[in-house]
Amino acid sequence: MEDVIVVGAGPAGNNAALSLASQGYSVAVIDSRENIGDKLCTGLVGQECFRRYPISPDLVHREISSARVISPSSEVLRFETPQTVARVVNRVGYVSSFADRAREAGAQYLLGQRVARVDQHSDHVSVVTDNGSLEARALVLATGFGSQLNRQLGLGGASDYVVGIQALVETSGLDEVEVYLGRKVAPGFFAWLVPTEPGYALAGLLVRKNAQERFAQFLSDRQADGSVTKLASKVTCWGIPLRPLRKTYADRVLVVGDAAGQVKPTTGGGIFYSLLASEIASGVLDQALRDDKLSANELGAYQKEWKSLLSIELEVGYSARRAFEFLGDSQISSLVHQAGKNGLVAELANSPDVSFDWHSSMISKIMGHPTMGGVLRLVNPLLARMARSPVPADLFSSDATQPDATQPDPTLAETMSPV
Repeated sequence: MEDVIVVGAGPAGNNAALSLASQGYSVAVIDSRENIGDKLCTGLVGQECFRRYPISPDLVHREISSARVISPSSEVLRFETPQTVARVVNRVGYVSSFADRAREAGAQYLLGQRVARVDQHSDHVSVVTDNGSLEARALVLATGFGSQLNRQLGLGGASDYVVGIQALVETSGLDEVEVYLGRKVAPGFFAWLVPTEPGYALAGLLVRKNAQERFAQFLSDRQADGSVTKLASKVTCWGIPLRPLRKTYADRVLVVGDAAGQVKPTTGGGIFYSLLASEIASGVLDQALRDDKLSANELGAYQKEWKSLLSIELEVGYSARRAFEFLGDSQISSLVHQAGKNGLVAELANSPDVSFDWHSSMISKIMGHPTMGGVLRLVNPLLARMARSPVPADLFSSDATQPDATQPDPTLAETMSPV
């Protein structure tokens, strides 16, 4: 019997395995994929994440200190910071590096095995795969979005999510990140070009429906304006949760990363929050394994800790995300124009409180700005409460206060979880 089985070899699963194996626990990691880290992601890693979870310089494509935001009216707003705020990394290599270190610490990796079922017992858990079954004292679910294992254990699924779609493209003259806004591009969300190695970039977008059609049009438009020359890889779709699970623990079980919904609702980025949550999970499991107290009551400490760290960011970010979905193209264009002429961009770029990974401060500054905040509150009275409080605890107490949520393509949900 293992001490811990980790299902899912993404950032959260690998980091949990590394931490627990380094402390002497026997750990087995199971994933249906053969290639660790092969998942849709821009590979943008913020400075804080980079410092806390270092990466080999060989896996860094470029440093990021500027970006261009293109409004629906084609106005360009350039955002530049005095220092590097993020790096574009080889996402597969970065995630694999955690697995390599976990293996060195003693973790066993079982790749190419799909988990069919998890059974909880009074003194252990059983994980049934297409190759047999394993038993352990505890289980970490790091299965990513869309796994049925959460539901099997009575923990439910994401209450809101979006579809991400991305591919590698060849580019011409692209040297900084570009973000495209507008309902003709990605209704309620955004599209991107993120340069990686010279002559290449990741092109993608977030959208609730018609992802393939939207992406094809985005590529066509970028080829027409000359920024993209041709497609250089297959197109990949993935589900991204916008809300965390209500409960991320059960008897002998913890849920981490995308599976738990620990994702920035503003951008869909999940690497840093997944790593932080897996660190918390490992600490809670260490104590529980030592005491041999692995009931839901004991493991509930995990949820208290990760919520203490992340809940403000997730709530404020989701509030801003839903409000942005309510805006029309003319309103978005007006806001981009205002931001470019009233000094807000420079204020945000030079503020020590604004971070690539922690967005609540930026949202609060925008809402508190005399011009921008006023315009937004006129557009949507819901935002008035965001301006008064950086923590909108009651913002979603009633569905009647929200713009109507349009659910993503249901047919994609079943194909998005790799485990």
